[in-house]
Amino acid sequence: MRLVAISDTHGFHRQLPMLPDGDVLIHAGDITLRGLLDDFPDFFAWFASQPHRWKIVIAGNHDFAFERTPEDAKRLVPKGVTYLRDSGIRIRRIGFWGSPWQPWFNHWAFNLLRGEEIAAKWALIPLDTQVLITHGPPHGTLDELSWPPKERVGCEALRDRLQQLLRLRVHIFGHIHEAYGVVQEGERQFVNASTCTRRYAPINAPVVIDL
Repeated sequence: MRLVAISDTHGFHRQLPMLPDGDVLIHAGDITLRGLLDDFPDFFAWFASQPHRWKIVIAGNHDFAFERTPEDAKRLVPKGVTYLRDSGIRIRRIGFWGSPWQPWFNHWAFNLLRGEEIAAKWALIPLDTQVLITHGPPHGTLDELSWPPKERVGCEALRDRLQQLLRLRVHIFGHIHEAYGVVQEGERQFVNASTCTRRYAPINAPVVIDL
């Protein structure tokens, strides 16, 4: 199974070149800049038109409508696109799980306090998950800011939950644009798929993962 991962397109989806071929197209959140309902229809028209057989999307901290008016926002998701919010889907016996939360960050959407509050969301991730999609990274992996003091801002509780997910093969996220890249740890891949750079230039290539 071939996964194609993008994230943090921030309304620049039409500027992306043709996406690589694959079975599952995944967007790990921050579809928009402003997060208004009117910002989403063009993205979903573009996303649904891609040739990948399965398409999965989660929200990110810019996607306010999916937090503030979730029922209205979900009605914008077209047939053929799966929206995950603390929920999962099984494709060819592979378990996918998606969640939009991150530690509190500048009063954006889907913020939770570090510690018990956000850990409760990660506790919902099934132990047999093989592909995890979150908007934010785990602490210590592809989560470093580029400006001084170059802090690592990923979630400690998410990092700890990953240690319990013994079947996890791939963790896809975004959020920290400048930390774009892939890290391999044993048989597990970590993918920061941020399409936009720190300066919001949509130039980072989609990441292809073969399971």
